[in-house]
Amino acid sequence: MTDPLEQMRNTGLCSVLDDSIVDQPEKTLVVLGIARGGTSAIAGALHELGIFTGALSAGPVFEDVNLSASIESGTAEDVQRIIDEYNGQHKVWAYKRPRLLYHVADVHAQFRNPVYIVIFRDVFAAAQRTRISGGVDIFLTMKKLLADTGRIVDFIDSRRPNVILVSYEKLLAHPELLVDELIKLSGTGASEDARLAAIASIRPAPDDYLDATRTNKAAGRISRVSDDCVEGWARYTYPLKPAAEVELSINGSVIAQTTAELDIPDTGMPPGRTEGSYCGFRFQLQPGTISNSDQLAVRATDDITELENSPLTAELPVSALGKLGRWLRRS
Repeated sequence: MTDPLEQMRNTGLCSVLDDSIVDQPEKTLVVLGIARGGTSAIAGALHELGIFTGALSAGPVFEDVNLSASIESGTAEDVQRIIDEYNGQHKVWAYKRPRLLYHVADVHAQFRNPVYIVIFRDVFAAAQRTRISGGVDIFLTMKKLLADTGRIVDFIDSRRPNVILVSYEKLLAHPELLVDELIKLSGTGASEDARLAAIASIRPAPDDYLDATRTNKAAGRISRVSDDCVEGWARYTYPLKPAAEVELSINGSVIAQTTAELDIPDTGMPPGRTEGSYCGFRFQLQPGTISNSDQLAVRATDDITELENSPLTAELPVSALGKLGRWLRRS
């Protein structure tokens, strides 16, 4: 006999579904939530269950940049073309993108038999994650996330679509409840190994997610070193960030800063430049500032890690005159 109190337990999961949708062989699972709100955890679980999440979707965030670009800046025809392509290839597929909350009312009718998996998270925790990842004002972010949450609730309240409502905090405590619901809903017959992998994928702040979602994350490398100059390239991986301010350290001490905004095509900059990709830097120093075996490091000033090949050991050709000059300086 079931304990009557079990009916009073809040599992953090509420399915509001038409009876027929579970048996419908074709459907689209649309993950909806605020930024830093847990949508990646759900998308990752869907991926582990073998559900297609987009042609250009990849871990740890599992966002299909192809469909996202069409929804956010393309035409309705562009969106429908991609959706039709996915429908033709997969009876059940999934799409996740937090910014969808600004466009979902417009594209809702284009999804085939959509079921929305809507995740809600403690707004302070989401804002704190955004602050840590990008250094933004936490109070402004909380206001924005509260407004975004309201947009989502207004959409599901007005349209009343098939929906599964999920608490992020309770999901972390009992991930198997949602995973089992997703298996039942998708009808894809996931194996027990896939089920266990999906459950294991739902965990708080995995390292790869923390790294991938940093808006202050910079890519780049040191390309050329002489005794008075360090060159290379650096740019933020987040597309909306401006040119990176970078700093040069020699043997652990910061000695110079500059902006990575130059075009230096002969120093190993990434090929295929587009607008805004002039990201070369040059630290022009006094002759003899850099000595052989000095440890050189460059990083974006607001990043927590250095560029790809930092620290770099200086290996300089030394002439006889140069050797004499260094001996005199050290004497």
